[in-house]
Amino acid sequence: MSKKLTTWLTMALLLAEGSLIGSPNAWAGHRHRRCCPQPAACCVPPVAYGSSMASMTHNLPIEAAQATAPAPVPPEEKKSLYMRLGGEPAIKAVVDDFVGRAASNPKVNFTRAGSPAEWKATDENVAKLKKHLVQMVCAVSGGPQKYEGRDMKSSHAGMKITNAEFDAMAGDLIATLKKFNVPQVEIDELVGIVATTRGDIVELK
Repeated sequence: MSKKLTTWLTMALLLAEGSLIGSPNAWAGHRHRRCCPQPAACCVPPVAYGSSMASMTHNLPIEAAQATAPAPVPPEEKKSLYMRLGGEPAIKAVVDDFVGRAASNPKVNFTRAGSPAEWKATDENVAKLKKHLVQMVCAVSGGPQKYEGRDMKSSHAGMKITNAEFDAMAGDLIATLKKFNVPQVEIDELVGIVATTRGDIVELK
């Protein structure tokens, strides 16, 4: 009998016994006998078909098992205050309401009547004020806009603003933010930023 025919007969017998299909261990043993004089000592134990990833990595070295594990998903970065406020459209709406509210509050004295730097509430001046306020709120809250107005100290010089008037203005800002259902966390964060300007705005205690 030829060598080639003998090999095919051997394969047919193994298939008939189910050793190549139903028993990976049997096939591994057959491979061991062909390639390893001591299979248990030099070959990795076979893994049955359908085993989970956990069982497949159980016997691997620690480094190899870690390499097969999925990479951890980094936590989502916290959104900026600008985004949480709703971006420029929402901030424009807040500024528009706030200016109207503060202008009608005598405790704020919005036009600085009686001071050397009395402010004229013309349409042009109001539009310019709103534009700069929007830019400022956007910039300090993390938005891409740039503030084009003067710094707080020079723009409020001579207005004789008091702490009580500053507090009344802050109260109007809070009322506006609540009107637009801004969450308390964002209100506190924005008002905290505004509070840092007190030293540059208030001239009279």
